[in-house]
Amino acid sequence: MTKLTRKQTEILEFLRERNHVSGSAPTYREIAKHFGFKSPKASTDHVSALEKKGYVRRNGRRSRGIELIPSERARDRDTINVPIRGQIQAGNPIAETGDIQGSLAIDKSILGLAAGNRLFSLQVHGESMTGCGIFEGDWIVADAACPPREGNVVVALIDGQNTLKTLAMKEGTFFLKPENPDFADMIPVTEMSIQGVVKLILRRVN
Repeated sequence: MTKLTRKQTEILEFLRERNHVSGSAPTYREIAKHFGFKSPKASTDHVSALEKKGYVRRNGRRSRGIELIPSERARDRDTINVPIRGQIQAGNPIAETGDIQGSLAIDKSILGLAAGNRLFSLQVHGESMTGCGIFEGDWIVADAACPPREGNVVVALIDGQNTLKTLAMKEGTFFLKPENPDFADMIPVTEMSIQGVVKLILRRVN
């Protein structure tokens, strides 16, 4: 398979998700609406590139005639392709990043989640979460659609910066708690939002 651009990867993930949820492909107009394209022609151009690279085939006689090639459909039944959105600081927060940098193919039985969940992956940097088994270089998979609860490990945006911490509460106020005594609690000065709840930790042994 030929390497895809960032936008082609996003469109392929959208096609896989729609195929899994509804059993059919979106129309070019629906693709354009989802990605904010000005016209369906942009959708056609991207899908045409996917076809040339061997990821899909098109049936021009059908309004929903975009088909994943057999190998893609077989893999889609067993795995979820989780977009990689860069790195996350398990320490002092860093400025937010969100560009897709590829994807991780993870077995659905391991995740226990459906393709419709808003999943994303980040690589961990820092040592503030070692107490709960999250170390430098690990990958986390988080679900943006999961309601956060006290005690969850979360990807959080606090005062404009991203970090990985445990969501905690004291005297009715939420804050971010590190799992390493060398780091201090993080209490928002102006705002805090939870971008995802961590569902899976991946580690390369060697």
